[in-house]
Amino acid sequence: MVKQMNYFRILTAIFFTLFLFALSGGAQESTSGNTNSSPSTDDSNINYNFHKVPSGDNLKVFHDAVIGNIVNNKGIQDFYSIPAVETQWLATILASETKWHEQMQKLEQDYRKAFQERAQLKSGQNDRAIRIENYATAIAKIENEIAEIQRQIVQINVDQQVYINGLRETPVTSLVAIKTLYTPDLMSSKKKLDVLNSSIFKSMEKPVLAHISAAYGNSMNIPFQAGHIRVTYLYPENITHFDSQANEYVYLFLRVEAYPFSSGRSKAEIADSRSASVNVLADIEQIENYLKTENVGDKRLLDWLKKESNYQNFNNGHLINKIQGNLSDFKIFSNGLKQSISELTSNAQNLGAKRDSLIGSGEEERIESEYKRTKDLYHQFYRNRKVLTYEKYTLENDVMFSLFLIEGDAAKNNGSTKQKQMIDSNIADNIPISGRPLKDIFADILITANQKSKLDLQNYRERIYRSNDEQTQLIQGELAWEVKNEEFSILKLTRGNVGSRSHFVVHLAKRSELVSKPGFPSPKNGICRYTLLFKRGSNVMRNSSKSNLNDLVKCLRKFPQQIIQITGHSDPLKPDFGEGSKFSNVTLGLKRAEKTMATLVKLDFNKGRFVVISKGGKEPVAKGKKEQNAGKDRRVEVLSKPNFESF
Repeated sequence: MVKQMNYFRILTAIFFTLFLFALSGGAQESTSGNTNSSPSTDDSNINYNFHKVPSGDNLKVFHDAVIGNIVNNKGIQDFYSIPAVETQWLATILASETKWHEQMQKLEQDYRKAFQERAQLKSGQNDRAIRIENYATAIAKIENEIAEIQRQIVQINVDQQVYINGLRETPVTSLVAIKTLYTPDLMSSKKKLDVLNSSIFKSMEKPVLAHISAAYGNSMNIPFQAGHIRVTYLYPENITHFDSQANEYVYLFLRVEAYPFSSGRSKAEIADSRSASVNVLADIEQIENYLKTENVGDKRLLDWLKKESNYQNFNNGHLINKIQGNLSDFKIFSNGLKQSISELTSNAQNLGAKRDSLIGSGEEERIESEYKRTKDLYHQFYRNRKVLTYEKYTLENDVMFSLFLIEGDAAKNNGSTKQKQMIDSNIADNIPISGRPLKDIFADILITANQKSKLDLQNYRERIYRSNDEQTQLIQGELAWEVKNEEFSILKLTRGNVGSRSHFVVHLAKRSELVSKPGFPSPKNGICRYTLLFKRGSNVMRNSSKSNLNDLVKCLRKFPQQIIQITGHSDPLKPDFGEGSKFSNVTLGLKRAEKTMATLVKLDFNKGRFVVISKGGKEPVAKGKKEQNAGKDRRVEVLSKPNFESF
């Protein structure tokens, strides 16, 4: 009995302990439940209350933010649930980073495209005159192609007409039944076909040709002409029949060849005045109906008519299909060539428009304007940037673990779209907990976190471009960011128990405005040394030196910060083939140097980079007294290097 009482007391103690624990936990959950009125999952109903982080005293800002969050949520939030506003914020981070990089990429593509177009315009190989000439050459080539295709189309039309003319003697057969009064001439076996082709021809030709036209005309690509017919076979037995008035009729069943492609009808030698009924029997059903209606013929006649009908229909179908195929081939070839002409004409018009746009139409101004516009938009876009981040702080007694989650940073250097950084710190060492209101504890967490946490700007480096001074190439640099200002919005304030410890949790949405400092590599240094030869007594460059000029231009563009020294020379005064006096040689050398500078300025080099001098004939390089040797002294020497004084 005593053991039972002790056991009962132990169970009672455990029950009360669990009951008290449940009350405390239930009270906390009840408080959290009352405050956890999560915003609607509908994005349009989610609002973020952002607060600016001041540079000086920020106690009031964080305190007001905590109080505002607790008031809006009617208490702290559920420890174990994730509010919709937090989920939406994480999605917003990713969408924001994706959109920023997409816009950056689009602006960069436009800028690089405009830059390339401008570089081509400025290039010596693609200057306006050369481009106009190239367009004209391309247009002339297209016009020659069009003329050749048009000749092919004419030939196809000729071949088609020759083929159609060849169809004049091509017959299409039909089965015809004629009912006419008996006459002795029709009973003459020797002259039967002759009589038909002459006397009764008129009454038979029109319906036969009409039948052929109706049966096959719509399926042909060419119209039937007037045509003519010819009777080629007559059923050998005479079929006669008496009507109620004792009139004797003769029924003739004929194979008639029609020539619908011929140009004129046949002419009967004798006009026949007798009355004749003509019926074209197109198929077996019509044959059977005709014999039944007229009540003539026997099985042998019916069998012959059926065989004849099948034979004619097969031959006619084969013939028509063959003609259709041949005519279709002509049409396909012709249409294909016409389509080629249409495409070539469109290409020629496009090239003509581009050529015309270069002829005094301000194309250079348009390209320059487009280049400046895309460049300014590109630079303006990356000068300022808003970065969205998500931060989570947890205070466990006197230790706080800080987690910074940076979503959606698609840095071009590493191609990653998500980066995470974990920082463990003791930023809550001096936060007293016992007996303090929750709002003060959360405010102190935010204050201490703000003092310790910094946005890692290395994660936001971007590759960018700008043009060098000569506007002939793009150089690459990086953006180094500085934080201009920050804003935060509280996503979640909560307190919960994990084991025997209490955890105070703060989740923040952060907006940081960054200001860029573009960093580019220092200009390259190098040496360019080239010699250009000129004609005797002139400042006109020799054709053999034009390749050297192109190489010189390419070299000078690589080092846009360097001075360019141009020195003009002439051959020394010689009795037989010299260029002139000492004074005139200096002037000639100067003209050659100035002409070289003017050529480079037209290629978009800055005038301020040039130093022009003349040595006349004082520094010859040729040896001997021959004319071809003196040509080496009629020159201009171009030199560009990092430092003329120390070189």
